[in-house]
Amino acid sequence: MRKRRRAKRTWEGGYIIADARGRDTFYIRKQFDGRRYDLSTGCHTRRAAIKQLERFEANPSGYQRQGEAPAKPLPLDEELAAEFLSWCRDVKGNSQGWLRKQRVYVSWWAGQLKGCDLRRVILTDHIKPALKKASATGHRIATLKAIYSWLRKEKHLLTVAEDPTFQTLAVPQAKPAQWKKPKAILRNHYLLAREHLAPNWRDPMDVQAGTGWHVTEVQRFAEGGSAEPVPRGSTRGVAGVLICPQTKGGEMLRTAVSAGVFEAGKRLLDRGSLSIEKYGLAVKAACRAARIPLFTPGRFRHSVATWAINNGADPASVAAFLNHKSPRTTMRFYATHATPKKVPTLV
Repeated sequence: MRKRRRAKRTWEGGYIIADARGRDTFYIRKQFDGRRYDLSTGCHTRRAAIKQLERFEANPSGYQRQGEAPAKPLPLDEELAAEFLSWCRDVKGNSQGWLRKQRVYVSWWAGQLKGCDLRRVILTDHIKPALKKASATGHRIATLKAIYSWLRKEKHLLTVAEDPTFQTLAVPQAKPAQWKKPKAILRNHYLLAREHLAPNWRDPMDVQAGTGWHVTEVQRFAEGGSAEPVPRGSTRGVAGVLICPQTKGGEMLRTAVSAGVFEAGKRLLDRGSLSIEKYGLAVKAACRAARIPLFTPGRFRHSVATWAINNGADPASVAAFLNHKSPRTTMRFYATHATPKKVPTLV
């Protein structure tokens, strides 16, 4: 027979729940200066809990239960920053480009929070004033939230109550640039630029044009992907499957491709590497040689989505091909300038 779970009750400082021995334990749940506190008083009587509540309200950020040794300060120093960035690279699998940006933002936060114990940082006193005159606030906020999340979930060095960013600091959602201007590459511009590319740069461009992959995914494919042919005639227009070992989201990605893209993928695998920086420079040089507006390899994902929908493809099918969770993502971010399929009208 299951034990009946006792309901959580409230008191002036927060809530009361029973411990493993059935004794009431008093918890403090309060919010001060934009920071939420949720912690145990360790007390089993209201009188003792009220004393702890008074000590807490006198100094919320410095509160320690009576007799409890204070925690060792946790500064964002060089050692902690290096450990965090190594985890982002080796465990999280962040791209080299994002790691370079993170290194800059981690260093910036270390300067802004110099001398601060990360457990005692307050949103309104430390974080928001630092962001007030900063640029790229979205990236800076995302980096700080990642640091605190890592300290909580991976290092177990602080609690939710000691995280000033938890459910209080949101990453601002920038309006996608493609909402303001078309980001898709014209197909004839792609073909003109392609003519001015050396074969070693033409192959990654063809893979992107045939898969809609991010540039980092093409790089990971070149370094550790694979290619599987399919039986002839099994699927019309499909010669094989290119397999990216890790997408931006961390999972494996399999994409069915045409014969030309399949061969380009195999040549890319034979080379075994792809320099994103040199690839981007080569594409820009090809655009100049072809006398067309400059574009970057990062725009191929938008282009594939737009081309497909303009040619009558169902948004749900395009979403599945691009590995989106929902067709809304495809239409909202990658095919905003696609022309909807015509329906019968009165004239």
